Amino acid sequence: MGLRETKKQRTRKHISDLARDLFIERGYANVTVAEIAEKAEVAVTTLFNYFPTKESIIFDREDDIDSEIIDCIRNRKKGQSILDSLHEYFLASNLINPPNKKVFSEFIKLLRSSPELSTYFRGIWGKYESTLAKEIRNDSGTNKIESECMAKLILEGVSFACNSASPRDALNLTFKVLKNGWNK
Repeated sequence: MGLRETKKQRTRKHISDLARDLFIERGYANVTVAEIAEKAEVAVTTLFNYFPTKESIIFDREDDIDSEIIDCIRNRKKGQSILDSLHEYFLASNLINPPNKKVFSEFIKLLRSSPELSTYFRGIWGKYESTLAKEIRNDSGTNKIESECMAKLILEGVSFACNSASPRDALNLTFKVLKNGWNK
């Protein structure tokens, strides 16, 4: 990656982190895009070059995660199942192992406290479901409804794990049930 691209990524992350901290501190509705731009020392138009909406500002990894899910399936080890590959990916991800648990916890509270952010996040999660379903279908040859069902179950399990008191245990249980079934 070139210097220009590195600088763009750094600026994007700086804006996103700064906005997240302001939203956590003061509440999503109480922070304007102009304030974020001012604190980040960029013009509002520059901020919108990086992020199309106010909601998108704190979801700076949105496209990366979508790509990583595809790569996880396409580049899995020979003989490794899709479920095992996704389990491994999510276990290592920042969703289950956030670098800063306190900030992650505050971020989750922020999402829950803001209808706009909750709605935006559900849209992102829906996009991930579509991407995952398509990749499962292409890779495994399953029909449309089965691949959509699996994608939904996988990502709802990940969401459940993220909100669990023990994310790793919840994620492991999710994939165990998905892989072996639930026969009670």
